Amino acid sequence: MARPRKQARGLTTLKGVGHRHRQQREYLLGNLVDGAPCWWCARGLFREPSLNFDHKPLAADHSIPRSTGVLSLADRLLHGDCNSARGSGERDHLRPALTGVLLDEPAKPDLGVRAMPWPR
Repeated sequence: MARPRKQARGLTTLKGVGHRHRQQREYLLGNLVDGAPCWWCARGLFREPSLNFDHKPLAADHSIPRSTGVLSLADRLLHGDCNSARGSGERDHLRPALTGVLLDEPAKPDLGVRAMPWPR
């Protein structure tokens, strides 16, 4: 009796976007101009993962979320963290490119008049 194969979570195949999705991502990477702004955060997109702010490969994103039931091809690239933060697209109006608040930067408290520069 054969054992069932263990399946890893998060793979594109398990999400229903297998080979064709990877092909589309490669096509988008082929057309990418390094340093182009990310739609979600407005920071530069780079083919080389170590140059991206999250040090992850770029993710292919669907501008019309798959959760709506519309089966479309991925049509843009986002940073890996940005794609995860976008989720199903219901918070698109709160994206950092519009609000100016980046994901990895904590909010800076207003210290008022007591703040002074650090001595050098």
